[in-house]
Amino acid sequence: MRFNIPLLIWLTVLTFLIFWVGNSNGTFTLPKEIQTILAKKDTPSPTKSPEEIPELKGILGSDQTVRLKSARKLVERVDVEEALEILEKSSLPHTGEGHLAVHQIGFYAYQKYGVDSILKCKDYFLYACYHGAIIEAASDQGFEAITKMTDRCKAYPVRYFQCVHAGGHSILAIWDYDLPKALETCDHLYEKEAKFPEALSSCHNGAFMENLFGVHDWGKDKELKRDWLSDDPYFPCNYFEEKYQKGCWLNQAARIYQMHSGDIAKTTQICEEIGNDQYTAWCMDNIARQIHPLTLGDPIKSFQFCQQVGPKWYDNCVVVNAGSFYSVGGRDEAFFICSQVSPALKNECFQRVISQVISDPIKKSEKEKLCQKIEMPYKNQCLSGLSSLP
Repeated sequence: MRFNIPLLIWLTVLTFLIFWVGNSNGTFTLPKEIQTILAKKDTPSPTKSPEEIPELKGILGSDQTVRLKSARKLVERVDVEEALEILEKSSLPHTGEGHLAVHQIGFYAYQKYGVDSILKCKDYFLYACYHGAIIEAASDQGFEAITKMTDRCKAYPVRYFQCVHAGGHSILAIWDYDLPKALETCDHLYEKEAKFPEALSSCHNGAFMENLFGVHDWGKDKELKRDWLSDDPYFPCNYFEEKYQKGCWLNQAARIYQMHSGDIAKTTQICEEIGNDQYTAWCMDNIARQIHPLTLGDPIKSFQFCQQVGPKWYDNCVVVNAGSFYSVGGRDEAFFICSQVSPALKNECFQRVISQVISDPIKKSEKEKLCQKIEMPYKNQCLSGLSSLP
């Protein structure tokens, strides 16, 4: 399977950003507590690569083709679960390129274990192993294999939605980037899902994301089609009917962001001018998630970058970033962000990450340890939320 790595993949890190943005009310500055931490903060040293794992040299290098091949060699040598643990503990960044490298683990998992491969995956690198396994299954067995695979994720809702999201990616790729056909296929597979009604939107979301970034190339030696992109910042959202709007707007800011060379303030302005408050809210959520990878794993930078969305959206941006850190494995970083926000925002921030702890597909004992890291009174709220779990 050949990969097409887009120049502006959804987690590309800009090389230059303006940290301080003015607004009509004057200069929007960081809280004093954050300024103090910034003044004292040292640059963390990079994690050293264990010499006993030869594939890591290629995986942690700058050549994406070498990275993909090295990830494949690693999983072939040590199998799925150990390969995932090695990559999670390495300094492989949680970026688009890192995500694609972990796809290789999923590809191999399906080829060796079939539909049960989904049970070998772990929730690292934003569920990249699940993505790879489902994509490989769909290419092998067609659309019905997607539901076979995603059904195995239902034990944990957050995992299920990510699996279905991966299905949306693969469906669009199978349809050679015919977006209407892909969305109709999502409808066919998930519209009758009663227990998890948001699954349908998750599939739509995956298809719209794939349309923007073209991560998966199903053909050989041919150009990917991009009939559903244009210079209209609101296209293709303004083409489709209401039931597709959530999936579209939760990704569209990434397109606007690309069109304006990473100008967060301009992207915010265009989102605010959509003319529909709900669509704008989804668009702004997407901007916040665009900001997260720009932090390079440093939660302090969330406070800096979120200034660029202006005071109206600043709090939401910070809270979304806390959730984003947790979702890619940065649990301590998520707790840190919530500990540093204003008292008025703490409850909302901690409630978000506590809900993620409770729904996290890890052992209850591990969740209890995470709750213990949270400051009072939210620690007790977290532990109380676990009390009803088996």
